[in-house]
Amino acid sequence: MRGSKWRYQYEISCVAEASAEIIGAPDLHVRAGSSLSLVCRILRSTEPPAYVFWYHDQKMINHDAGVSVTINRATSLLQLQEADTTHSGNYTCDPANAIPAYINVHVLNATEVNTNV
Repeated sequence: MRGSKWRYQYEISCVAEASAEIIGAPDLHVRAGSSLSLVCRILRSTEPPAYVFWYHDQKMINHDAGVSVTINRATSLLQLQEADTTHSGNYTCDPANAIPAYINVHVLNATEVNTNV
């Protein structure tokens, strides 16, 4: 057709996948004997996760004495009452509906802690 104009309309949808992040990542240094708290935030999730698993060096963390896990809509909190050097290592927050997050925890004896930092 002569003189007619064509009009095209495009719609682009960008969907961001839900992911987790641990506050303080990638490395956290704590003094032996102090408490250890790891906060995992679930980002861009349309609904709360059905579960959040925590791992220490790829071993699932159970709710042992001195360990607690609290979950609400968009965060999970892992708490250890008294950290020691065996708590050093890689921690993973793995929500059911999101990409997991990682943090390396370094538990230092009092002689290893640099007080000038």
